[in-house]
Amino acid sequence: MAKNSGKFFLAGLMGAVAGAVGGLLFAPQSGKKTRAEITSMAARILKEVKVGAKDTEEKVKEVFGEKTKEAVDKYNEIRESVAGKVAAVKKAGNQIDRAKYGMIVDDVVAEFKDDIPNAKKGMERLSDQLKKDWEKVKKALA
Repeated sequence: MAKNSGKFFLAGLMGAVAGAVGGLLFAPQSGKKTRAEITSMAARILKEVKVGAKDTEEKVKEVFGEKTKEAVDKYNEIRESVAGKVAAVKKAGNQIDRAKYGMIVDDVVAEFKDDIPNAKKGMERLSDQLKKDWEKVKKALA
């Protein structure tokens, strides 16, 4: 029963995220300005959670067991996608706490699960790794 309620809650949150993004796109402010503000906020988040190339490679190796260029690129793409979604939700006026952040991370990682074959465990580790950035993300959102 708890498993189904978790899925229901996640579906509700993702619906809220989609609604927030849709609301932003139809807000009185121009779409161009809104997109620029979301991009700016996402850049602040990425700057806050940025690590050096060596650290990124170590995280990728920890997550996927190897540090290929493809894996590093995918890791960075997923981090950027998380930052963009967090920024869009925040820009829509929604509060982001650790739980919502974790659900956004899980949703984004799930969107990319088919991009890296045979990496189910790696994607779970990636989700856990990205969730560790919560305090940095929270600081960027303040």
